[in-house]
Amino acid sequence: MARSFNRQAIHDSLRLISAALSASSLYSIEHQQVRFLIPQIRESLANLLSQQGELTFLIVKEDLLFDGKPLDRTPHTERIARLLYARNIGFIRFHQGLETREVELLLQVATGLAEAAIFNSESPHIDYGEIDTQEGLEGARPIFCFEELTVEELQSIGTFYDTIGDRSNLDIREISSIIAGFASAFQQEANPLLALVPLREEDEYTFTHSINVAILNLAQGNSLGLKGQLLHDVGIAGMLHDSGKIFIDKEILRKPGDLSEEEWRQMQQHPSRGAQYLMGQEGIPALAIITAFEHHMRYDKKGYPEVSTEWQVNLCTQMTMISDTFDALRTRRTYKEPWDFAKISGRMLELVSSQLNPYLTLNFLKMMSELGEQIIESGISLSADAPQRSEAELACRHVCE
Repeated sequence: MARSFNRQAIHDSLRLISAALSASSLYSIEHQQVRFLIPQIRESLANLLSQQGELTFLIVKEDLLFDGKPLDRTPHTERIARLLYARNIGFIRFHQGLETREVELLLQVATGLAEAAIFNSESPHIDYGEIDTQEGLEGARPIFCFEELTVEELQSIGTFYDTIGDRSNLDIREISSIIAGFASAFQQEANPLLALVPLREEDEYTFTHSINVAILNLAQGNSLGLKGQLLHDVGIAGMLHDSGKIFIDKEILRKPGDLSEEEWRQMQQHPSRGAQYLMGQEGIPALAIITAFEHHMRYDKKGYPEVSTEWQVNLCTQMTMISDTFDALRTRRTYKEPWDFAKISGRMLELVSSQLNPYLTLNFLKMMSELGEQIIESGISLSADAPQRSEAELACRHVCE
């Protein structure tokens, strides 16, 4: 009987599910858009189930199969398949009588907020089966520090950033594996400060800074209880947040003094150009695209690009602003010397409620202080070579440009 279904109706249901998953990932499952979509999803699936007692979808990586045949691949089917595959779900089956609460559970499982096993106890109208494989984020090799990366992994990172620099098509798979490795290590209570990459040359800044922002995002996410695909996507977002700078003249990026009006106008284009670039790439999480677009909006939304007062800056973006600021301050640049942790903390506290989310910032500084005490006991200093400079000498440019 499945063959008699209007496959467009199936795609319409999947489109609603995909929209709810996207909004859940970008904001939260309690967001008004998600709450608006949940009853629509239930009604749409109920209409299909009224024609047949059950609906079964198979998941094969980025493809969804219905009635044994692949559905047309769309951004919506890919998102659903990718998220369910990351949860190790090989098939999912809906039965007649599906309730609104069960649709909410589906979204929670797909976004990593609940384990699939919750279907067994709380969802009588949803069945699922696991994939017979050990692949995925949970099986990632833990990476406890940057020095543990293999030659092949280092080469893959280099190739990845060369590809970004050439504005070519990205292959996110190797980088995803590395991010999953760092995430796995942090969830085993590894100290993420030891994973931060030291800057050796000015030309390495974009490369090392992006990795460090990813690591600091993962550390924040882990401290906030994020897990699975959501934690992974927060790391990817940190790594790709500054992708738009490939469209900015290097002389502007390296200029030690104030930017001219025209140079500043060009600098302000990099968030939107980065988001546009990432939107054209396969496999890039939506969270990374929105973070690239928003990461200079500031907590008070007085940054750029300009948006309405009703705009809700994504939580991952706000975490990335904090990671970005911290790593920029601790790093030696052509226009500033590195700061020690006390000076960084003071400056970041000055920026709360304007540039930075106050609650996330306090959580970050508390986390970093505790982690810093651990490595100081081991005789390691993040700013041992930082010279003493006046505030005016050290702050000749904005932290977040």
